Amino acid sequence: MKLRLGYLLMVLFFGKVAMAAQPFVKSDFESAQKSGENILLHFHAEWCPTCKIQQKHLVAIEKKGGLKGVRAFTVDYDKETEFKKDLKVTSQSTFVAYKGSLETGRNTGITNEKAIADFIDKFLVNLPLETQLDLMKKASIAKLPPEKRKVMDDATERLRASHLAEKSLKVGQEMPNFVLPNMKGTKVELKALLKEGPVIVTFYRGGWCPYCNAQLASYQKHLADFRKKGARLVAITPEKPDLTTLTKEQKKIEFEILSDVGNMYSSQLGLVFGVPEDLKKLYLSFGIDLEKSQGNPDWQLPVAATYVVNKEGKIIFAFAD
Repeated sequence: MKLRLGYLLMVLFFGKVAMAAQPFVKSDFESAQKSGENILLHFHAEWCPTCKIQQKHLVAIEKKGGLKGVRAFTVDYDKETEFKKDLKVTSQSTFVAYKGSLETGRNTGITNEKAIADFIDKFLVNLPLETQLDLMKKASIAKLPPEKRKVMDDATERLRASHLAEKSLKVGQEMPNFVLPNMKGTKVELKALLKEGPVIVTFYRGGWCPYCNAQLASYQKHLADFRKKGARLVAITPEKPDLTTLTKEQKKIEFEILSDVGNMYSSQLGLVFGVPEDLKKLYLSFGIDLEKSQGNPDWQLPVAATYVVNKEGKIIFAFAD
């Protein structure tokens, strides 16, 4: 009843104009977070003139395509007391931006349409991947107890000291061929893809890794640009095909995700490292079981890497870290 009343009040104010944001329902918001969506919260009060101006601008921005790929919610400032307390929102007419469960920015009281559009663009639509990963890292550090953070930091330092990334393939070298299954079990071969044009090959650890998911989402966003250049994009993971299907559906991925179970191909490229025992225990405490998801009792993972391969099979861009 509260939901319908709030909606009716907005309709009375705006007439029959389509609303840019849907009325806030916590379960819908949490579902959007879990799916890693771009989320815009607008804390709105019916008595607030500024809020009504903002709402009009949101409708205008939506009509211009500025909310494409954004899930917008109108939050009743006067009724969602606990929610605004949890988010530390102390004023109506506040915008809060989220990438999944990660807050990327907030602003209170802006009434200029361009300023609102710029806020959405900066903190949601075109948030750089580097900025997103940095925010994710800071959020993770803030949540982790010092002893658990030390386990992860030590493991990272040991991996860095091994110089694994530096030993990986470099620009000018030939990319080894692969024949790997996609989520349907169909074998995909690099040589066949290269006949159609250059190929971007990226490696990720699995759908359990939030950093990897952010990377895949960013690549999906730029997929049309890659295709305009005549390039194909494929992602390779040690996860089983059933889990790659889940990742592809949840993240709305349109490029191929291939399963390298056992890290056989990644090992050829020198990208694989073993998870140390203390980090393994920590992962298990987080509910991450690589043996179950990868079918690999050795608990091995590939270093994050991306290669651009030209039609002749030569690497023209290489990144591994």
